[in-house]
Amino acid sequence: MAGGVGAVGWIGSEMVVRPPWYEHHTPEQGLRPIDPETADFFIWNGGYRDPQSDLGLAYETVEIPARDGSTLRGWFVAGAPDSRAVVVGVHGAGADRREFLRHVPMFHGAGLPVVLFDCRDHGISDGTGRGISLGLRESEDVSSVVAWAKQERGFARVAVIGTSQGGASVILAAAADPEIDVVISENPFTSIEDLIADTRLPDDTEMPHWAANVIATIAVVRMEGPTALARPSPLEAVEQIAPRPLLILHGSKDRAIPVEHSERLHAAAGDSSELWILDGAEHAALFNYDPAAYQARVMGFLEEHLIAKSRDER
Repeated sequence: MAGGVGAVGWIGSEMVVRPPWYEHHTPEQGLRPIDPETADFFIWNGGYRDPQSDLGLAYETVEIPARDGSTLRGWFVAGAPDSRAVVVGVHGAGADRREFLRHVPMFHGAGLPVVLFDCRDHGISDGTGRGISLGLRESEDVSSVVAWAKQERGFARVAVIGTSQGGASVILAAAADPEIDVVISENPFTSIEDLIADTRLPDDTEMPHWAANVIATIAVVRMEGPTALARPSPLEAVEQIAPRPLLILHGSKDRAIPVEHSERLHAAAGDSSELWILDGAEHAALFNYDPAAYQARVMGFLEEHLIAKSRDER
């Protein structure tokens, strides 16, 4: 019996750490090639090469030191010359910096510079072969990029925006890092255990509760060691963001992370948070589903909490 439970946990954790769509490349290999005609990932709509090729925007290739001394790689797209604020985009599990390419014109049009980067063990940033960590390492990478933006590039205020794993990562990062000024989290999950518990099995049945707990425990230990089991989940950490502004976004038809995750996070976050549920939108596809509504909500939030405050501080 114990052997069977262990086997379930190990096999399940392998799917968590290295899902089928996960690829990590070296800088020499470059970002994984994507055919926009056949790609299954809707996230690439509007950008799958680089800011210049896809959007006609000049960019700078940047290297940013991670907390463990390794290198994060990404792109910097400049904004208005006098901008004292910057936006950092944080991709989801198995994706890379290009997940937020389609959003760049929205930020650029408001004069905001943008940093897009690959988390460790993603894209072409450094890694150790451990795969994804559902925010455990990635949240540290968010703080590393924020520190670089403020200390090396001189920005006074930083907004972070993340989706899926990135959505959880920006919550965890902001809860621990007061240097993050504004947080936008799209379709985040409440905890790794809850995320796995909401996974549908191949026959479309629910994951047994015991199996989800075993898989989550083994996965977390494989990701970051036994001490990681004591680290707070996004649901436990989110209240620490207040009084800084937090916008949580979710699609009502999200089948990967049910909308209830964001509802619970909003309830725990307190009065400084806002929740926007876009009816009909699927996972990580709110922008694709209704770009105008998405831009109005996100840019309205940034105008109030980031752009206006940066303007006042000049």
